[in-house]
Amino acid sequence: MRKEEFCEVLGDINEAYVKEARADRKARRPSWQKWGAIAACFCLLVVGGVMLSQHSGQAAPDPDMVQIPNPVISVASVEEMETYLDFDVPVLDNEVESYSVLVEDQYPVMGQIHYADGSEFRMQYGSGDISGIYGGTLQESQDVEGVTVAYYQYADTSYAIWEQNGFTFSYVYTSSGSAEVESIIQQVA
Repeated sequence: MRKEEFCEVLGDINEAYVKEARADRKARRPSWQKWGAIAACFCLLVVGGVMLSQHSGQAAPDPDMVQIPNPVISVASVEEMETYLDFDVPVLDNEVESYSVLVEDQYPVMGQIHYADGSEFRMQYGSGDISGIYGGTLQESQDVEGVTVAYYQYADTSYAIWEQNGFTFSYVYTSSGSAEVESIIQQVA
């Protein structure tokens, strides 16, 4: 068929037939598409409702599930501190601000005394630095009553560390630290 013949045949087609074919094609659209779209919308509504209902009424997680035990026990006196620890804790003649016991693995291991002047004393079994201050510079080591005491400086903080009778000690001080360290060493001896 040539171009001219095709154009003549195309021009002879009745418009009513074309409109009828288009309408018939639209009418034959599969019904599963319409029902599938409705089902998908319904599923989204159900899933959204379930998710919203699970979180209603709980703005925060249950605190019983996220709390960890406090590793510090505050006590009222050195006598109470010693009931937790199995050793005697020396005390300076300074005004005490607070007493506390550090707990590790559910066992009390360290006694800690905060004094009103800002100084702090710590004691526990073992050896090593228990001052809680890291990065200090060794200023000097002295022999005090037969015990080697290392004096450190970190920024504006001065502290001493020593070991005696199977214990390790640290004393963070503000003024005359060496006299107070000597007093503690005498009480432990």
